[in-house]
Amino acid sequence: MPDTEFAISAIAGAERHEQWRAALSDAFGPFEVHHGQGGRFAGHVRYVRRAALQFNDLHYQGQKIERTAGNVSRLDQEFYTFGLPLTGPLAVVQQGREFQVEPGCVYLMNQSLPYQATALGADGYRSLSVSFPRSALSQRDSRIGPFYKLRVDDGSPRGAMLASYMDHLFKGLDGWTAAEAAELGERLIDLIVLFVVQPGQGHASASDSSVTMAHRQRAMAYIRQHLADPALTPQRVAQGCGVSVAYLHRIFQAGELSVESFVFDQRLERCRELLLNPAQRHRGIAELAYQAGFAHPSHFSRLFKQRFGVSPREWRARG
Repeated sequence: MPDTEFAISAIAGAERHEQWRAALSDAFGPFEVHHGQGGRFAGHVRYVRRAALQFNDLHYQGQKIERTAGNVSRLDQEFYTFGLPLTGPLAVVQQGREFQVEPGCVYLMNQSLPYQATALGADGYRSLSVSFPRSALSQRDSRIGPFYKLRVDDGSPRGAMLASYMDHLFKGLDGWTAAEAAELGERLIDLIVLFVVQPGQGHASASDSSVTMAHRQRAMAYIRQHLADPALTPQRVAQGCGVSVAYLHRIFQAGELSVESFVFDQRLERCRELLLNPAQRHRGIAELAYQAGFAHPSHFSRLFKQRFGVSPREWRARG
């Protein structure tokens, strides 16, 4: 699995401790690391990045990790993590709420809010998880809370399916192509929204029925597949999906979205991914903008900075 891997030993000194904090920060954004009460201080992290998704295998014990408000201010974007605990439990405090995740559940958590997480138990805490931008969720359902938890050991078909999907996704990760891993990750997010987020929001409104959501998902998939087309208008999308333009607008409005804004957001996200892709280093920024469907590079640069707070050139320099 590992594109990037780091481990810390039980006899780590101060320098090694700082290296572990830096490794966690490289993987998940800025963190603080504190020694726990007694027990062995150890940790191991492996992660693979595929497009906008990151696949993680994290294990740590004898410590508490903390994301402070200062850490949050240095994050590049708001993102969530969907996790399958393998050992635990892990005690989490966020926004005054205390909750615990452990084997037998899956969870979805906003990583862009301050929190503390303490590994409990003799074996510490280990999980398989997938991290992705908040926009990947809000494009599917705009009503996203900070934390969700679902049992997978209670006979529920939803939980069993999610746990099995995660297990097979990670077991096959070395064999998936980058495109396959990214697409499988997108399907995982579909399942998360369907089985974890939407049940946690109560009943869907009449305007956003399961049929409406299914049609919207199909239209979103069509848009992602045709981003490079500068003529990707609502009319083109409706034709490609076999629906009327009026119905297309209606199903997006039911999810508190618009077709045009979704296309715009997807193109910016695609450009951001391309700018950090080492395989695209030889290509100019204008060329990458054209590839994502932007017709005017100067307009793209202005929109990119408005959205992400840095210019495309500055963002590429971070890669």
